[in-house]
Amino acid sequence: MLRSERWLPPSAIVVTTILATLGLSCGSSSNHNLSAAQAQAVSQQLFIAVGDALASGLTGAQPGDASHPRLPDVIPAVHPAQLSSDCTITDSGQSCNIPISYDGQCPNGGGIGVTGDFIFTLDNSGSGTNNSTLTVTPKSCAVSNTTFNGDPSVTVTAQFSLKNNEIAYPITFTEGGGISFGPNPSGSCALNANLSVTSATTCTVTGNICGQPVNGSC
Repeated sequence: MLRSERWLPPSAIVVTTILATLGLSCGSSSNHNLSAAQAQAVSQQLFIAVGDALASGLTGAQPGDASHPRLPDVIPAVHPAQLSSDCTITDSGQSCNIPISYDGQCPNGGGIGVTGDFIFTLDNSGSGTNNSTLTVTPKSCAVSNTTFNGDPSVTVTAQFSLKNNEIAYPITFTEGGGISFGPNPSGSCALNANLSVTSATTCTVTGNICGQPVNGSC
C-alpha cells in the first residue's frame, strides 16, 4: 500500500524552494550582521588606534594619554626634518622608514594592536610620496555591545604627497581586511572605508563596514 503524501500547491512549492536555497526557515532571521551603530563604532575604534599608533611612533606620545589624537591632527603635524634619525640621505633626497608598534586598550575591554612602517621618500626639494601600510589587530576589542577580532587582521593604508618638507592635502586612510564579531549577532565580514582629510578643518569617513554604509565627519 502506498503511503499518502500531503499535496502542496505550486505557489507553496516555489516559496519553499526559495527559502531552502537561501538557507532560511519560517520564524528565523537572515540578519547576522552588525547594526549601523556597531559598524560605525568598529570603524571609529580602528581609526582611533591608528591615530594613537602614529602619535606614539612619530611624536612620542604614550598610550594612556588623556586624549586620543585625531588622525587629521597627527599627520599634518609630522615634519620630515624632525625624523632625520629614521631617514637615509641619498644624492637625490632622502628615504624615511619609521617603524610603528603599538598596543592599546578598547573602551569596553580587550585590546588593539598596530604594527607596520610609516614610509616616505623625498627629493632634494622636499617633495615626494608615501608608501605606508599598517596592520591593525583587534584582540577581543569591545565597543557598542559587540566584541571583534581580526579575521585575520585589518589593513590601513595611507595616501598623501609631500611638498616643501610638509605633508600636503588631501590625506587619505583606507581600511581593508576583515573582522569576526560576536556574540549577538556573530559572524565575520569585510571592511572597505576611507577617511579623507582635505583641509585643516574638513575630514570625512565614507565606505562600507560589514555591509553597513558609513558616511560622516571625523
